[in-house]
Amino acid sequence: MQTVEPLAAAIGLETEIDERLAIDADPIGILELLATGVEGSLVICTHARIVRYLLKTLGLVDAGAIRCRKGAYWVLEGPDDALTSAMYVDPGKVGRLDHSPRIEAETVTRAAVLDMGSNSFHLMIADVTDSGDIRPVHREKRMVRMGAELRRSGVIPEALCERSCEAAVELAAAVREHGVDRFFPVATAAVRVAGNGRAVAKRLGKALEQPVRVLSGEEEGRTVFRALQWRLGLGAAPAMGLDLGGGSLEIVVGRGAEVDAAVTTQLGVVALEQSIVESDPMTEQQEKKLREVVAAELAPHLGLLAGGLGCEAVVTGGTARALAKLLGEGVAKREPCAPLPFVSRRVLRRLCRSLVETTHEERMHIEGVRPARADLLPTGAVLLDEAAAQLDLRGYQICDWGLREGVLLDAVLPA
Repeated sequence: MQTVEPLAAAIGLETEIDERLAIDADPIGILELLATGVEGSLVICTHARIVRYLLKTLGLVDAGAIRCRKGAYWVLEGPDDALTSAMYVDPGKVGRLDHSPRIEAETVTRAAVLDMGSNSFHLMIADVTDSGDIRPVHREKRMVRMGAELRRSGVIPEALCERSCEAAVELAAAVREHGVDRFFPVATAAVRVAGNGRAVAKRLGKALEQPVRVLSGEEEGRTVFRALQWRLGLGAAPAMGLDLGGGSLEIVVGRGAEVDAAVTTQLGVVALEQSIVESDPMTEQQEKKLREVVAAELAPHLGLLAGGLGCEAVVTGGTARALAKLLGEGVAKREPCAPLPFVSRRVLRRLCRSLVETTHEERMHIEGVRPARADLLPTGAVLLDEAAAQLDLRGYQICDWGLREGVLLDAVLPA
């Protein structure tokens, strides 16, 4: 209501509240609203999740190009009742109220991020505009499981270090091929906590011929939270962001661009799976142990995270996205599911139960399961389910942006 009040006053019209635009409403309602035959122009103010669902359903914009930055808007146009075009207007490109929107030429930087995590190395090359639009050009990854030995020995073995350097060099070859202007190699949990992490980072930097930045847990969490905020337009309400990786789970609570609290835990999917799950399928005792470890690891941080308990929660990371992919259309029929779906506790618990009872071979035959993550899915489901219980979350919004996009935003946009 506050968003549209100035416009309503300027044109002498009253605003109307419609429950079909509520954040927890069935998103099909907005399609009904558009079909009511309103004469002339219609201004709709709602949540980013509903806007994304509308744009995807109408098929006017590729899912990867849908943006919902705070203060921006979409103009949908077409003859009669048919909508045939959609134009995004960024808040930094809007002229005065009595002028037409002016879209200025944007500066584009081609940048690459090499994200060297505990489970895998990911390279993303993208064209980044000065308004924060990230247009992927090339993606590539290698599964290295660099953190596999950490819980046993506390260090990254020589053979694994050598393999990691080879993987980094292979991925970096694409940086030269795509004419990258800026290159950002970063390392996270495995290198951060390994007893020989500093030496490993130095070797990786030497192999890449560029220093590797080792992110602290708090730095990683804050960087991811900025990406989540930018991608979803979380606004000024308290929000919680979770970055689920192979070696750690970062949790951040904030409002808008401000971060109120950031913690890092040892709740990595790979680390937990390798240290607790000893049979296929997982036993009841192993699941119970997993839940106990998650609860014990989160307990010391609940006071610091109190401002986000029960709030809107967003999760990113390869395992979280893989779990959401398994739900597919089944979630869309039950939840307010946009291109970036919301997964309720009820649905997550049901998925958790089904995965825990399956063997690795059975999971390999499930549509949408990738071989590299088949062993991690049950542990990931249990971890997220128990974390939701401890943090009093009603579910998770899944986000396709994370650390790599956050690194690009930090590098290209002002703080």
